[in-house]
Amino acid sequence: MLIPASPRRVRSTRILLRIDEKKSSWDLRNAINDGKVFADYCMKTLGMPKTNIHLVNNATYINIKRELNLMRQIAEAYKGGAKLVVYYAGHGLPDEASGDAYLLPVDGYGSDLTTCYNLNDFYAALGAMSLSQVVVLMDACFSGSLRGDGMLASARGVAIKAKGSESKGNMVVLSAAQGDETAYPLDGQHHGMFTYYLLKKLKESKGSANLGSLFDYVKDNVVKKSLVVNGKRQTPTSSPSAAVYDKWRQWTLK
Repeated sequence: MLIPASPRRVRSTRILLRIDEKKSSWDLRNAINDGKVFADYCMKTLGMPKTNIHLVNNATYINIKRELNLMRQIAEAYKGGAKLVVYYAGHGLPDEASGDAYLLPVDGYGSDLTTCYNLNDFYAALGAMSLSQVVVLMDACFSGSLRGDGMLASARGVAIKAKGSESKGNMVVLSAAQGDETAYPLDGQHHGMFTYYLLKKLKESKGSANLGSLFDYVKDNVVKKSLVVNGKRQTPTSSPSAAVYDKWRQWTLK
């Protein structure tokens, strides 16, 4: 894939949490490639210095906590002037009893949610940081479905509709699928479907597309492609905090 280049900027800080396939566990198709290519786009298309990109492979529970703490310190140092993009490609799963959504780190167990990262806590930590903008790009689903076919959670063998997690602070979350849907891969392109169309629009616009047009493009194409290829609906969602409800669509990732 040819990645368009643009001039570099130095004011924004990016963190990418990438989880690739978990050994002796569940399939996580294309996630490692998703993270690598998105990092390349951050540098070449969005103009981010390599030092501003935190790329975490095989992220453990402690890795996630460490990166959140580091981002908090950076936000404090920039005194509210920094912007943050968080990209996550990996597994999510629901608590069958409460419906709460969780990130499944590489050392976590789907059968023991105390080893997983509560998504509400994740968003609360980001929202509490002194940042001018936080954009979360979440290529994961929280229904218990694998990224493709099969289940990694739910003893009943059915998808569970996870409760929505509330955005905080100056934050918007763009997610690959609704709470009871699967985030599918686009195997011919070696990407998750959500990430493929995200990167495609960034490429076409050379990174200048605002979040509103970016999200509309991704949602329209993912819904259509998933129905044609998988025979099932995948519906990307946007979840802005109250503070940015009428502002986020004009933001850009640059």
